Amino acid sequence: MKFFRRIRLDLLSEKQTIKYLKYAVGEIVLVVIGILIALQINNWNESNKKSKLEHEILYNLKVDFQLNQKELGEIIETTESNMDKSIVILNHTGDKYSGNFLLDSLVNATVSGPAFSAQNGFLNDLISSGNLGILKNAELRSKLSSWGPYLDKLARREFYLEETESKLIEFVTKNGSWLNIDNYNSSKSKSNLNIPTSGFEISNNKMLLSLEFENLVENSVIYHSSNLRSQRETLKLCDEILELIQLEIDKSI
Repeated sequence: MKFFRRIRLDLLSEKQTIKYLKYAVGEIVLVVIGILIALQINNWNESNKKSKLEHEILYNLKVDFQLNQKELGEIIETTESNMDKSIVILNHTGDKYSGNFLLDSLVNATVSGPAFSAQNGFLNDLISSGNLGILKNAELRSKLSSWGPYLDKLARREFYLEETESKLIEFVTKNGSWLNIDNYNSSKSKSNLNIPTSGFEISNNKMLLSLEFENLVENSVIYHSSNLRSQRETLKLCDEILELIQLEIDKSI
């Protein structure tokens, strides 16, 4: 600064006005260039910070959605198995009843529809903090925003299934023996729980002759089927989100 001040004073003392004006303009240009460089550096630093933050966000989302993907896959397998077992029951009701069929082995499938508990902690924090916009990929932002409504839809279908399951549980409680059902299933598992047989002379197979029981099991199949469609739709969205997340991670490497 002392150097520039000396130049200005020398030019003024020598009354070289034109040269002074040229110098002044040049100095202004240098100042402007300096400001622009500083702004560019600041923008670069901000951009670098955002890139690092986006990278961290992508990795956290990837961990959560990989867990969601795994759980949804397991839930879908259980739902499919429950449907198949319930349909087997329907193939032995009323006039289709046969004495060598054992209902105890399949009743639990009609009342044990799995519920999906999504790993949403990081995504919820991301949305509530307003940082979802840090993600550059518009398609990924859109699909992440759709995740919540998909879960709401699945939860509604799970609720209807739970209502049907409650009615089935109540029916078996009034007309059959849960002790016999649990005794059979515990004997086939590795559980150390020793459940005795019922103290009543009762066979759960008699429920196969009840139209009400048939209707309840049929409702269970329908709601399991509805659940399954929603589970598959949710898994598909989860797969698409993971694919987009991985695409963005690969770009930053």
